[in-house]
Amino acid sequence: MQGAETDTDGAEQLAHARPVVERWLVWSGIVPLPAFLLLHLTCELSRAFASDPSEVVRSPTSGVELVLSVLLVWSPLCVHVLLGAWLTLGTRPRLAAPLDVPRLPRLMSLIAGGLSGAFLLYHALAFPVAVWLGEADARDAGFRLIGLLSSTRGGVPLSAAAYLFGVLATSTHAALGVHRGLLLEGLLRNPARRLASARLCAALGVLSFTLGAAAVIRVASGVLLR
Repeated sequence: MQGAETDTDGAEQLAHARPVVERWLVWSGIVPLPAFLLLHLTCELSRAFASDPSEVVRSPTSGVELVLSVLLVWSPLCVHVLLGAWLTLGTRPRLAAPLDVPRLPRLMSLIAGGLSGAFLLYHALAFPVAVWLGEADARDAGFRLIGLLSSTRGGVPLSAAAYLFGVLATSTHAALGVHRGLLLEGLLRNPARRLASARLCAALGVLSFTLGAAAVIRVASGVLLR
């Protein structure tokens, strides 16, 4: 009983002792990234299984939708990426997590975070940002994505493979990030809660990758172009 109380107190002290900037990093990614990932991949999967090419035509983004996407999705993600890069490249030591938490997941999260950041940047520049800048038509985004993912070089679908890898990195970072964020906020105060959170976040990662992989493979097959 005393050990459980000590573990709980240690988790609370860890959360309260962390600088505000680290807590911003956690909360700027703990909510928008998983929510955006699941909603976006679910939407793309539904479009990937369209029965008619006309269903791939995207509706132009309204002013309200643009403002909401910037405020609720892209701004938090940009804050998360910038703070993450600053803290990772900085020299100030970070506070350690409880002793029963392996260091390998944190390393995996850092690597996956860098890869997913690069993937999201590329995807954003190629699609939503290109539309915002007037360089592309929003209605053609689906067809441009189909053309990209179904393309091959020497018979190898390199773009589709890169997208699969990007979805894997993003799903991994989101799952590990949510678990570690809850841990560092002092919300997982004992080993049982940490185990439950780890399993739930792992399931979140598997679900998001499955949705994304199904959409990418379906689009890469070129079935909608036939």
